Amino acid sequence: MSAESSYRPEFNPHKLRFARERRSLTKEALAQLCGVSRRAVTDWESGNVDSPPMERISGALDFPVSFFYGEDIEEVALNCVSFRALSSMTPRQTHRVLAHASLMRGFSSWMDSRYDTPAPDVPSIEELTASVDECEPSAVEGASSLRVMWGLGVKPIRDMLVLVESRGIRVFGLPAEDKEVDAFSFWYGDRPFIFVNTSKSAERVRFDLAHEVGHLCMHRDIKTNRNRRYELDANSFAGALLVPRAGLLPQIVGQLSLADVMKLKKYWRVSATAMVRRLHQLGRITDWQYRSWMIDLSERGFRNSEPDGIQSEQSALLGQVLTLARQDGWGTERISKELGIPRRDLSEAMMGLTVTPVAGPAKGIPETAPTAPPGPPRLRMVR
Repeated sequence: MSAESSYRPEFNPHKLRFARERRSLTKEALAQLCGVSRRAVTDWESGNVDSPPMERISGALDFPVSFFYGEDIEEVALNCVSFRALSSMTPRQTHRVLAHASLMRGFSSWMDSRYDTPAPDVPSIEELTASVDECEPSAVEGASSLRVMWGLGVKPIRDMLVLVESRGIRVFGLPAEDKEVDAFSFWYGDRPFIFVNTSKSAERVRFDLAHEVGHLCMHRDIKTNRNRRYELDANSFAGALLVPRAGLLPQIVGQLSLADVMKLKKYWRVSATAMVRRLHQLGRITDWQYRSWMIDLSERGFRNSEPDGIQSEQSALLGQVLTLARQDGWGTERISKELGIPRRDLSEAMMGLTVTPVAGPAKGIPETAPTAPPGPPRLRMVR
């Protein structure tokens, strides 16, 4: 037998550690699943064993055998990510979520290598507020400038997910086991990423997307974790991006009621609580109204859901890529084996992002159609 035919790729112990953390397992737990001692798992991860029982490991961790060979996977660093509530996350959960992001970053690179995907178009806060003479850039001014730069006018954004994808931001869903994580974002080179919790209402997912766009614009080189100021800035950015002052104020005549809030929130495609907060920011309701309406909404279940809400938005980009990939002979199984990404993880990253189209505008609101974002590009193969 020739040397070439007898070649076998080398087992990579670092990938075993990565996969174990992705599944949120201790060494002891993995040892029990594989029917070995904890010391055996330690030896595997230390590189002291050249050929560990890969079929058992693959089955226990639900990773393809191919994943455990080859070069180290480039992992997303904690200090590059804007987690909204890092203090409430355990180290194990943090490792699990970052491992998911690392896998999807690899899938994103595969997408870019095969298809002509949208180039990133996410300006920095300095670019957005270059003409503003202030000591520090304003989040609201930045959001207003971004609307101008992206050609959104002052009307509602019909589809926030399609909009951010059309601007080169890669969006993926969070796994079911991490639904308590709201959303997070980071830059990888020149490519921005957002991960969202798709189990939330469509209105809250839209706000989370706008919030993370704020982080991507304002905090690219800033470590935002555990700093409430940056979160408040991102919230202000999101409110101004989704509900611009110039579009909202002309709609308001006389004293507002909570019934008016319900009409406005439908029109602007935001949650009732987000609309109350925006009206308060703009000084159109009093502190007393703000507090009492928030209490009322909370008692009616609007804190945890969005009764009579809009339909979820769908990912045009991922749908196109998967359709073209299937036409090119790249089914889920082949992608999983080629990239070493479990089918389970691929499915969870897209869960909730490829659903029914969004609904039209609500009745009882000025009959001006929401602004449609630039349509998703028709992807083609990279030659």
